[in-house]
This record gives sequence, structure tokens and C-alpha cells, in this order.
Amino acid sequence: MQTSMGNALRCVYLSPHLFMFSKRFMPARGTKPLPRYLWDMEDLKKQTKGKYTHEPLVLHRLGGRDPKTGRKVNQHIGGGTKFDYFMVDFHRRGPKEPGITYDERVIEVRRDPNRTCFIALVAGWEGKRWILATENMKAGQIISTTCYVPESPQEGREGNAYPLGALASGSIINSVEKFPNERKYPSTDDDVFIVTAGTCAEIIRHQGDFVIIRLPHKHEFVLSKECMATVGRLSHAEFHDKIFGSAQMHRRFGYKMASGLFQKKDGYLGRKVRRLPPPRTLVPEKPPQEMQSFTLTKEQQSGQTGIHRMPQLVHAGFNYREYPD
Repeated sequence: MQTSMGNALRCVYLSPHLFMFSKRFMPARGTKPLPRYLWDMEDLKKQTKGKYTHEPLVLHRLGGRDPKTGRKVNQHIGGGTKFDYFMVDFHRRGPKEPGITYDERVIEVRRDPNRTCFIALVAGWEGKRWILATENMKAGQIISTTCYVPESPQEGREGNAYPLGALASGSIINSVEKFPNERKYPSTDDDVFIVTAGTCAEIIRHQGDFVIIRLPHKHEFVLSKECMATVGRLSHAEFHDKIFGSAQMHRRFGYKMASGLFQKKDGYLGRKVRRLPPPRTLVPEKPPQEMQSFTLTKEQQSGQTGIHRMPQLVHAGFNYREYPD
């Protein structure tokens, strides 16, 4: 008996005229990871009524369970010290006229227990709001926002927000919007790119009405030139070098310890280095269709058609054959 192993198919040679195949159903490469259920966003929407607020909010923590079914989806999440939630405004907007900006003053920069990077409280004539702080942002600093896209891209100032079409190639950015003219509250980290401490994206080139950016994992995305982004690298880059020291400290931050030692795969075990995919274009998700209700009769529920819809007991002499008109 001889065997041969492929990527997804195993062939066993039994005799000159007999083969046995067994297929391996491996997960597809590039599949989306499961969503992280840390807290209930629907509960936050009820508290804020769809509006932005800079006041701290009380979280309804899920501990990795689906809010609808209650099933455990995310492992190693749960417990920890209870912290308030600060709503971060990822969608910065300003005037679209040249030479006019919306200025805000940084009141304080503090640690956010629900995020890895620092957050900054800024105030302008529209009110106060929380934003993600860049690495050199300090209290008392003046930051500006503009939505004007000039003909020739320019270099931006750290902490200021510009459309992607207004920034030159090679600019380092964070909090990049996925779709233009989108503003919803409460906003989540999935609405924008680059929200992790110490990370940034880079503008590669401009192509007409679109801009290609490169994320930290080297993948490229094609976005509209009207998508807003903040210039600079996010703060608290030393977060990834933090040593918790004990399982109790890890648990305090809301992480359940896993059994065994985690070792990341390396090239020693034959890890393949594949070519990066081409730049991807994001497509907005379609809104869910409205629920419709209807009632079926017993005859329709049976699913039978033609002569089979007749009752079992029929009068004598009945002909089942159907004649054309």
C-alpha cells in the first residue's frame, strides 16, 4: 500500500484498480476572525440615544459571549476590574473651504483602560470630545481639522486631520476612515483603520479619486480621497513591551490565562512566505432587509402540486389525467 499527501487531498493506493481518496476540509486562508464580544454596543446606543457624549458611560460586559444567543464565542476573555467607557470620535470633520480650519485645544491626555493607546480630550466651539492621541500630543496643544482637498498634496502636521487626498505620499497616518462622509455613534474600532498603540499606516500613491494606503501588516487598500485621517503615529508604543508579571495581574485586565505555553510559528517548521495580495477595495455593507410576515394555507404548506393536491378519497370514476384545453 502506498500513500501520497497533498495540500487538501490524500490518496491511498490499494491495488492496480482500486484507489481510496480522503479529502481534508481545512479552513480557507484569509477568513475573517470571529468578532470580539467585549461589551454590549446595543446597550451603549440606548444610553446615548445615537448621539455623541464625552461623559463616561457604564458598560454592560459580555465576557466573550454573543449578546443574542449567549453562547461563548471568544475564549480567554472575562473578569477584570470594571472601568467606565469613553466614547472616541473617529470621524473628525472640518470646513471644505481653502484656508479655513476647525481648531481645538487639547485639555488632557490620559490612559484609556479599554484601549491600548492614550486618548485626548479636546474642546472646540462645537463642544468636547475624545480622540486617539498621537505620540507627541500634549495638553495645551492646538490641533486643526480641514476637509479641503487641494490640487497638490502636502505634508501634514502631527495631530491634525486631513482628507487622504490632501496628504503627500509617504505620510504617516492613523484613524483612517474606511468610507467617506460616514458619521455614526457610538463608533467602534472596526469603523476605521489603525487604532492600536504605536501603529501607523503609510500613504503609498494617489490614483485619480482614490488613495492607496499600506497597513502595518503590509496589505494595501484603495480608499476614497475624501476619507479623513489623522497625521502621526499613535501613542503608548511601549504597551507591547509591558510585562504583566503574574496570572493575577493578567486577569485584572480582563484576560483569562490559557493552559500551556504559546509559541508563535516560525520558518523552522516550514512556514510559507506567500506573495502579498493586490490592493483591495472596500465595499459598504448593504442594510439588512426588512422582515416580512405572511400566512400559508394547509394546501400551500403541503408543497404538493398537480393531481397530488387532491384528497386521498375521491368519488368513483374520477380521472386523474389532465387533458389540454
